[in-house]
Amino acid sequence: MRAYEPAPPNMMTAYEGIPGQGEKPTCGQSFKNCIGLTGFPATTVMDAAWYGKKKTTHTFVKTPTDYGMEFEDVTFPAEDGVKISAWLIPPNPTKGWPVKKLAIVGHQSWSEANRSGCITHTKDAFYKIEAIDYVKLHKVLHDDGFYVLAYDLRNHGQSEHKLPSGYGEVEYKDAVGVMDYVNQHPVLKECKVCLLPFCVSGQSFMKANHLYPGKFKNVVAWVVTNIFQFKHFLTALGVWLPHVDQLFEKKQASYVAKGLLKADDPNIQFSVARLDATLWAKDVKAPVLYCDPKNDFIDDHKKDAPEIFAEFQKNGKANEFYFIGSTEEGPFKTKGDNRSEGYNFYQSEAGSKVLLEFLAKHCN
Repeated sequence: MRAYEPAPPNMMTAYEGIPGQGEKPTCGQSFKNCIGLTGFPATTVMDAAWYGKKKTTHTFVKTPTDYGMEFEDVTFPAEDGVKISAWLIPPNPTKGWPVKKLAIVGHQSWSEANRSGCITHTKDAFYKIEAIDYVKLHKVLHDDGFYVLAYDLRNHGQSEHKLPSGYGEVEYKDAVGVMDYVNQHPVLKECKVCLLPFCVSGQSFMKANHLYPGKFKNVVAWVVTNIFQFKHFLTALGVWLPHVDQLFEKKQASYVAKGLLKADDPNIQFSVARLDATLWAKDVKAPVLYCDPKNDFIDDHKKDAPEIFAEFQKNGKANEFYFIGSTEEGPFKTKGDNRSEGYNFYQSEAGSKVLLEFLAKHCN
């Protein structure tokens, strides 16, 4: 196992070259810290703002039965013992046997979602999250002859609710549990594995792959969307990132004091610099399909996505990157620019063709 290096005492070394991040905060940045604007990232990330909203977060929008698919409810432990709940959907039997391919599908956080997707809702009283149907994506993969394993992140759906949350900094333990389940399963362990983890589940799987590459030996392709670099989002808000790190440190210490985190765990050290897909994207060894909503209001994908993809490109594989959005053309044109377009793209009529064409190249 590889462990992270401890965060440097002076986090400014992590933010060199980022606009607005000088050696000291500006008056405006200090004011934002005083009124609490700087503190919300640590609270939102670690305290799981969606946690108690059972109607939207823990209720399934659809189940595989709604699309005529059989399925099995399965549970298994994350690396730290947290119970992870999932569906195991067998492939369409008309595709022939034996089946030798598995798709693992994850979901996002912050928006109130689970393995089935989510209903339309508003986050933080200002941002609309369009409805998402992941079960439709499961059907696309099922009909193409895949086993499908769709799981709930901790603190979502029917998985165990145990804080802190972590936007991948903690949830990588869920991804480790998923891969252990697959690698020990009498049938799935023989399959070629295609990973479709989005947003937080994407960050989680990349971090798990970074720490435990041997668990990913059967992975032949990755498909992602809405993965992120937290620093760009926060910089756009005009906050001073070392202030945010100070509050992350304080919040992490509170969870250690409650016995919910280990004080000496080298793999969980909250900071802005750690919530960044570029840290582990270069360790992904299989080809990547990355279709990303260009004009998302929340994150600066125009800056984020190319930087992350450049790290994927270091693997020398046949990676593919496409922006999607209302201003794009061909199969990458979407009705709107809500970030949910990314989560719904691969099961859309046009997006499913992009997806299946990519998987046909790498998972046959």
